[in-house]
Amino acid sequence: MFRMFTQFHNFMEVEYLPVVSPLQNQKENAVHFAERTGHAIATALNVVQTSHSYGDLMLLAKAAESKQENPSLFMVEMAKVESLFRLSSLEAVGFLDRFLSMNPDSSGHVGIQDFFRVMRLKPCSLSQKIFGFLDVEKNGKITFKQFLLGSAHVLKQPLFRRACESAFLECDLDSNHYISEQELRDSITPAIPNMTAAEVRKYSYGVFDCITYHGFNFPL
Repeated sequence: MFRMFTQFHNFMEVEYLPVVSPLQNQKENAVHFAERTGHAIATALNVVQTSHSYGDLMLLAKAAESKQENPSLFMVEMAKVESLFRLSSLEAVGFLDRFLSMNPDSSGHVGIQDFFRVMRLKPCSLSQKIFGFLDVEKNGKITFKQFLLGSAHVLKQPLFRRACESAFLECDLDSNHYISEQELRDSITPAIPNMTAAEVRKYSYGVFDCITYHGFNFPL
């Protein structure tokens, strides 16, 4: 760049691409039109067309702010993610903030123990299955893209909220629309055995948004 600015002459070649117009025989949405335009530019440049968007810049800035060695590892082609899961860029940044608290290594990977620590999961077969769902390469580590896509896939399921409400009702043993710590412990012990009262209390703070003095209200 410095040498270019200090030259007496700089030469460049300008190539005018064919005009890309909206299709006349059918209504074309802006996304499809942008994809065709991007394809024409990528073909002329002889490069691979990707689905990166401004959301990736937000992720890049967040990773750089946290002093990651290679912030580009946390870019996920947000245009494709938004299209598949209806996940906004701000939501993706929130997921990245959680992932960065797991202390990813220089290659952008997180191990199972750090995942358990941040997600407040007690090591057990159920927790390992949750991690295994994200670890699609089965190498004992996950990337941010795997964490984001796996989480979005679950959260955006049409029946996810109903499943959460059903889980609440299962924990609400006396059917008073209210879960005490003891009820929570009695309900999750079969799935996560050997949990102490302190661990249940710590875990519950990460599960419920509404916390009262005696127990936990599910925000319906």
